[in-house]
Amino acid sequence: MPVDGRPPPVRGTFFERLTDAERATLDQLAVKRTFPKGAILMFQGEHHDRLLLLLSGRAKITRAAKRGDEVMLAIRGAGDVLGELAFIDGLPRLATVTALEPVEALVLSGQRFRSYLEGAPRVAVVLLESVAGRFRESTLMRLQFTESDTLGRLASRILELADRYGQQSDDGLVVPMPISQDDLASWTGASRAGVAQALQTLRELGWLTTDRRVIIIRDVDALRARSA
Repeated sequence: MPVDGRPPPVRGTFFERLTDAERATLDQLAVKRTFPKGAILMFQGEHHDRLLLLLSGRAKITRAAKRGDEVMLAIRGAGDVLGELAFIDGLPRLATVTALEPVEALVLSGQRFRSYLEGAPRVAVVLLESVAGRFRESTLMRLQFTESDTLGRLASRILELADRYGQQSDDGLVVPMPISQDDLASWTGASRAGVAQALQTLRELGWLTTDRRVIIIRDVDALRARSA
């Protein structure tokens, strides 16, 4: 525990923080399904309390804005739980979930999961920690939209992908980009042209290089400092 007495930050996805026995139980309670790239896993506005536990593949979370365009909110991957807010409060879903690549997931009835949680308080706490982590993430992103410029927000989004999916190589930290530049712009809260210009600036600084659907970070420290 840190010297200030606070508990350490929670690390890992929902599924990663479960024990083998807890995972096995959820596997028995759920139905395993596969979804092709582009499939809609959940719809904004629908009334449904089922949950999905991603086993493989990634999905994007988007919300249709009043002005008609689509705002990207997050990317979720293996180990993440989807649909937890509608499960908890029973209100319509806030966003749409779309598979960015082929996805395998456990589909779990809200009623069965709720019954399970009544006898599994540790799993309920893990779910609470996951929801709290999402709330912290969304709060920080809102602050970035008011306090950071396009370059800083883009650096944050790239680092978020790097922290989850980056792989070290001789050339640097290789980060696969599962989303289009339009999605990246929406996620960053900027225009496509603004993101393209910010990427060009980061390349000129020597902090990263880009290839088709891949970013190679050459100076993680500099990128992290710029994102703060």
